[in-house]
Amino acid sequence: RGPNCSFEEVSRLVAFAHKNARKVYVTLNTLIREGELPEVAGMLADLAVIRPDAVIVQDPGVVRMIRESFPSLCIHASTQMSIHNSAGARMAERMGISRVILERQTTFEEIEEIRKKTSVELEVFVHGALCCSRSGVCLFSSWMGGWSGNRGKCKQPCRRRYFAEGGNGFFFSTRDLYSLDAVRGLDRLGVSCLKIEGRLRRADYVRTVVGAYRLVLDVSDEEYRSTLKEARGALAAAPGRKWTGPFKTADDFRNVVQHRSLGASGLLVGKVKKPADGGFLMEVRRMVSVNDTIRLQPDSGDEGPAITVTRMTVDGKRAGSAGRGRTCWIGCDKAVPAGALVFKTGAGTGDVTARIGKLPLARPALDLAIEVDGESIRVDPGLGYPAWSAPAKTGTARNRPLAPRAIMDEFRRTRSMLLAAGRIETRVAESIFMPASELKRLRREFWSWADATIDPDDITRRWRTAARRARQNTRRAGAGGKEPAEVVVKLGKGRRKAVPDALTAVAIDEFTGGQDEVVLPEFCAEPDLAHLGGLVAQAIDRGARRFRVTSLYGLDLLAAHGGLDVTVSFAVPVCNSLAAAEMLSHGARKVTAWVELEEASLLALLESCDGVEVFAYGRLPLMSTRYDIPVSGEITDGRGAGFTVSREGGLTYLWPSKVFSIEAPAGVPTYMDLTHADIGESETSDFNYTRDFT
Repeated sequence: RGPNCSFEEVSRLVAFAHKNARKVYVTLNTLIREGELPEVAGMLADLAVIRPDAVIVQDPGVVRMIRESFPSLCIHASTQMSIHNSAGARMAERMGISRVILERQTTFEEIEEIRKKTSVELEVFVHGALCCSRSGVCLFSSWMGGWSGNRGKCKQPCRRRYFAEGGNGFFFSTRDLYSLDAVRGLDRLGVSCLKIEGRLRRADYVRTVVGAYRLVLDVSDEEYRSTLKEARGALAAAPGRKWTGPFKTADDFRNVVQHRSLGASGLLVGKVKKPADGGFLMEVRRMVSVNDTIRLQPDSGDEGPAITVTRMTVDGKRAGSAGRGRTCWIGCDKAVPAGALVFKTGAGTGDVTARIGKLPLARPALDLAIEVDGESIRVDPGLGYPAWSAPAKTGTARNRPLAPRAIMDEFRRTRSMLLAAGRIETRVAESIFMPASELKRLRREFWSWADATIDPDDITRRWRTAARRARQNTRRAGAGGKEPAEVVVKLGKGRRKAVPDALTAVAIDEFTGGQDEVVLPEFCAEPDLAHLGGLVAQAIDRGARRFRVTSLYGLDLLAAHGGLDVTVSFAVPVCNSLAAAEMLSHGARKVTAWVELEEASLLALLESCDGVEVFAYGRLPLMSTRYDIPVSGEITDGRGAGFTVSREGGLTYLWPSKVFSIEAPAGVPTYMDLTHADIGESETSDFNYTRDFT
């Protein structure tokens, strides 16, 4: 219901889902500024009480906070963490992450190799809207007005019309992903979970799409073909864009962008005839009804207003729906673009707020560590509470020893009205037999003891104490030692040193032995990982000791080599002191502050920890993509902003006409990237530095 839920609603929904053997994952996949860390700690304390099945995270600082202060919460890496190869997956596992949601532009062939080389669970996106940019590295919307896709605020500039010398088009507007025919293959590859887009979608859409994929996954081989046809029919009725098939190989990236047509989402149901009396007149092409959600899409591709239809008239009379060929009036208090196409994005399902409010709240959860030997059982409920123990009737097993899974399943049946079971770890002595009746008795006795001994409100208090400690720790989290105010300048191929007394950095494939620092690429497809590892070894043989990592996978790649001086740089998002501390704990000496930060947040980060460098000058890649983009060279948008599209190293990049330039605070290490910029360019922008990064 709606874009977000209150914490109380989340609590009720978690309890309802767990009662019905369903899982709930809570998304915290946004970048966190230094000043927001205390609020995040409070949120995590509340989640630790009600215990969703996992928290989906983008920010490395949030990963660190959960691991250190709220270890009962399971961590999943968001697709926004840009993990796209086995080295990145291994790095995530070292950070305490149990599941990786892979970057959306990862092929089935690559997923198969990643699965062979890692033990972390893998989740793969299979259906819904695609971003043109690779996950977690898009700055496009943020650059255009401070509305960051990395903060869930994207204004979708990739859906707009752009103009080039050879014509105009929607050069970055993608089709929607469809993988219904291929998901059984992903299951065989060992993928743990299929991800279906649901954010800001109506309940009818989620129910239809999830139901279609569930049908295909659950059906027998004999019924597969007929069921696939049925599921396709259901999907065809769900609002969306034209489909593109799954990315089995890199060749499937060719036809993702549909640049000749408006990439609006939903079912086309009509066109705005004209604004009229607090609303607009609409020519109806397909049935539209009260409670439907619609989007008014201007021809420019700019984001149009989205509304829920609450008032409608036909021929001047109040109506509940209007059919094909009619003209209806729809009430709307937003600016209506003349001639806009009207897309239905969801059917009316009614408000379920009252139903949610009647559900019981989630019971506070206890994590249990259970040990069984030949004579007794011991259960430690964690959080500093005393352990419970009791004699146990056991024997020597002849063929059916007591299994840890049996203990876990039994102790989850709390029958308690006050407490719930969280994580359960078991340790059982070998060859023990225990009758089922004895295990049930021990379970009943433990939970009776817990109900009498542990106050549910005290569990909440203990987690809030953990949140206070987490807030205190942020003030010293990133201490890595004061760095000298050195300047590092990355040079492009054939470019000479342009800043006196600066250290020079170059891409790894351009390192000749005479430069100060080697820069690893931000993207490395799985098939190229071994070759890149060889280049790292060669660079070290030539004397390289300073390396710059631009994606999490780089830390794993360098881990086998000792004595290296590592900087974790853009596009790894370091927005807060905990993110800095996390990178420093994995072998980095220095980190680069995230380029989207406004001045106040950057200064707060610098004040909170040492070892932070400032990106001060360079032309920023607003997006990078593996998709084929049907334009190259210079383009402009409808407002006259200029960009350049270029293909480099297997990716297509979008560059702004203006160079990013800020004045770094005195005494702070500085980084400049001159691979696509020159010193002293006249057209510059300070990005979000003097505006709010939302």
